[in-house]
Amino acid sequence: MKKLVQQLKQLNNPAVLIVSLSLAFTGVVSAVVGLGGYLLVGTFWGFFALAFGVQFVLFAVINTYLQRKDTLEGAKVLNEQLEALSKFTVQLACAYCKQANAVPITLNQENRFKCGSCNQVNAVKMQFFAAQVTTPLNKVVLPVGDESIEFKTSLS
Repeated sequence: MKKLVQQLKQLNNPAVLIVSLSLAFTGVVSAVVGLGGYLLVGTFWGFFALAFGVQFVLFAVINTYLQRKDTLEGAKVLNEQLEALSKFTVQLACAYCKQANAVPITLNQENRFKCGSCNQVNAVKMQFFAAQVTTPLNKVVLPVGDESIEFKTSLS
Protein backbone atom coordinates (compact mmCIF):
# COMPACT_ATOMS: atom_id res chain seq x y z
CA MET A 1 0.00 0.00 0.00
CA LYS A 2 2.84 2.37 0.90
CA LYS A 3 4.48 1.68 -2.44
CA LEU A 4 1.26 2.52 -4.31
CA VAL A 5 0.86 5.80 -2.40
CA GLN A 6 4.50 6.65 -3.16
CA GLN A 7 3.94 5.95 -6.88
CA LEU A 8 0.82 8.12 -6.90
CA LYS A 9 2.77 10.97 -5.29
CA GLN A 10 5.39 10.68 -8.04
CA LEU A 11 2.66 11.04 -10.67
CA ASN A 12 1.71 14.38 -9.09
CA ASN A 13 5.21 15.72 -9.89
CA PRO A 14 5.10 18.64 -12.40
CA ALA A 15 7.85 17.09 -14.55
CA VAL A 16 5.90 13.83 -14.87
CA LEU A 17 2.77 15.80 -15.76
CA ILE A 18 4.59 17.76 -18.49
CA VAL A 19 6.12 14.61 -20.00
CA SER A 20 2.75 12.82 -19.89
CA LEU A 21 0.93 15.69 -21.60
CA SER A 22 3.66 15.98 -24.22
CA LEU A 23 3.49 12.27 -25.02
CA ALA A 24 -0.31 12.42 -25.10
CA PHE A 25 -0.32 15.29 -27.62
CA THR A 26 2.36 13.59 -29.72
CA GLY A 27 0.34 10.36 -29.63
CA VAL A 28 -2.88 12.12 -30.67
CA VAL A 29 -1.18 13.86 -33.61
CA SER A 30 0.49 10.59 -34.63
CA ALA A 31 -2.86 8.77 -34.39
CA VAL A 32 -4.51 11.37 -36.64
CA VAL A 33 -1.70 11.01 -39.20
CA GLY A 34 -1.91 7.22 -38.86
CA LEU A 35 -5.67 7.36 -39.44
CA GLY A 36 -5.09 9.48 -42.54
CA GLY A 37 -2.53 6.96 -43.77
CA TYR A 38 -4.96 4.12 -43.10
CA LEU A 39 -7.71 5.84 -45.08
CA LEU A 40 -5.38 6.70 -47.99
CA VAL A 41 -3.07 3.69 -48.20
CA GLY A 42 -4.42 1.16 -45.72
CA THR A 43 -1.46 1.23 -43.27
CA PHE A 44 -2.03 2.74 -39.82
CA TRP A 45 1.08 1.76 -37.80
CA GLY A 46 3.60 2.79 -40.44
CA PHE A 47 2.20 6.31 -40.68
CA PHE A 48 1.76 6.45 -36.88
CA ALA A 49 5.43 5.52 -36.30
CA LEU A 50 6.62 7.91 -39.02
CA ALA A 51 4.62 10.83 -37.56
CA PHE A 52 5.78 10.01 -34.03
CA GLY A 53 9.45 9.88 -35.13
CA VAL A 54 9.24 13.10 -37.16
CA GLN A 55 7.64 14.94 -34.23
CA PHE A 56 10.23 13.56 -31.81
CA VAL A 57 13.18 14.63 -33.98
CA LEU A 58 11.64 17.99 -34.94
CA PHE A 59 10.86 18.96 -31.36
CA ALA A 60 14.28 17.81 -30.16
CA VAL A 61 15.89 20.15 -32.72
CA ILE A 62 13.54 23.03 -31.81
CA ASN A 63 14.10 22.54 -28.05
CA THR A 64 17.87 22.44 -28.52
CA TYR A 65 17.73 25.67 -30.51
CA LEU A 66 15.51 27.39 -27.91
CA GLN A 67 17.71 26.24 -25.01
CA ARG A 68 20.84 27.51 -26.75
CA LYS A 69 19.10 30.82 -27.51
CA ASP A 70 18.03 31.16 -23.85
CA THR A 71 21.57 30.38 -22.69
CA LEU A 72 23.04 33.04 -24.98
CA GLU A 73 20.46 35.63 -23.91
CA GLY A 74 21.09 34.79 -20.25
CA ALA A 75 24.84 35.22 -20.72
CA LYS A 76 24.23 38.54 -22.48
CA VAL A 77 22.04 39.81 -19.64
CA LEU A 78 24.61 38.65 -17.07
CA ASN A 79 27.39 40.48 -18.94
CA GLU A 80 25.27 43.64 -19.10
CA GLN A 81 24.63 43.42 -15.35
CA LEU A 82 28.34 42.93 -14.61
CA GLU A 83 29.17 45.89 -16.87
CA ALA A 84 26.64 48.07 -15.07
CA LEU A 85 27.92 46.99 -11.67
CA SER A 86 31.51 47.81 -12.62
CA LYS A 87 30.67 51.50 -13.17
CA PHE A 88 30.31 53.98 -10.35
CA THR A 89 30.07 57.76 -10.22
CA VAL A 90 32.00 59.55 -7.49
CA GLN A 91 32.65 63.18 -6.60
CA LEU A 92 36.35 63.95 -7.00
CA ALA A 93 38.18 67.24 -6.57
CA CYS A 94 40.39 68.27 -9.50
CA ALA A 95 44.09 67.83 -8.65
CA TYR A 96 44.83 71.24 -10.28
CA CYS A 97 42.01 73.62 -9.30
CA LYS A 98 40.25 71.62 -6.52
CA GLN A 99 36.81 71.97 -8.17
CA ALA A 100 34.41 69.06 -7.59
CA ASN A 101 33.64 66.85 -10.59
CA ALA A 102 31.19 63.95 -10.96
CA VAL A 103 33.44 61.24 -12.39
CA PRO A 104 32.33 57.84 -13.74
CA ILE A 105 34.64 55.10 -12.45
CA THR A 106 35.06 51.72 -14.12
CA LEU A 107 36.80 49.18 -11.93
CA ASN A 108 38.33 47.08 -14.70
CA GLN A 109 40.28 49.82 -16.50
CA GLU A 110 42.44 52.90 -15.94
CA ASN A 111 40.32 55.95 -15.15
CA ARG A 112 40.97 59.58 -16.12
CA PHE A 113 38.75 62.62 -16.27
CA LYS A 114 38.92 66.10 -17.71
CA CYS A 115 38.07 68.82 -15.21
CA GLY A 116 35.00 70.81 -16.16
CA SER A 117 36.49 73.98 -14.71
CA CYS A 118 40.16 74.11 -15.80
CA ASN A 119 40.11 71.45 -18.59
CA GLN A 120 43.11 69.61 -17.10
CA VAL A 121 43.25 65.81 -17.38
CA ASN A 122 43.34 64.04 -14.02
CA ALA A 123 44.21 60.44 -13.23
CA VAL A 124 42.06 58.54 -10.76
CA LYS A 125 43.91 56.37 -8.24
CA MET A 126 42.04 53.93 -6.05
CA GLN A 127 43.22 52.25 -2.88
CA PHE A 128 41.51 49.33 -1.21
CA PHE A 129 42.47 47.99 2.20
CA ALA A 130 41.09 45.69 4.87
CA ALA A 131 39.98 47.02 8.23
CA GLN A 132 39.06 45.36 11.49
CA VAL A 133 35.41 45.26 12.45
CA THR A 134 34.67 46.38 16.00
CA THR A 135 31.72 45.45 18.15
CA PRO A 136 30.22 48.07 20.50
CA LEU A 137 30.34 47.22 24.17
CA ASN A 138 27.14 47.00 26.21
CA LYS A 139 28.94 47.75 29.46
CA VAL A 140 32.38 48.70 30.75
CA VAL A 141 33.66 47.46 34.12
CA LEU A 142 36.55 49.36 35.73
CA PRO A 143 38.28 47.89 38.78
CA VAL A 144 38.65 50.42 41.63
CA GLY A 145 40.49 48.97 44.61
CA ASP A 146 38.57 45.97 45.94
CA GLU A 147 35.40 46.99 44.08
CA SER A 148 34.49 47.69 40.47
CA ILE A 149 32.46 50.38 38.76
CA GLU A 150 30.16 49.37 35.94
CA PHE A 151 29.15 51.71 33.13
CA LYS A 152 26.27 50.70 30.86
CA THR A 153 25.91 52.13 27.38
CA SER A 154 22.66 52.68 25.53
CA LEU A 155 22.53 51.98 21.81
CA SER A 156 19.49 54.04 20.88
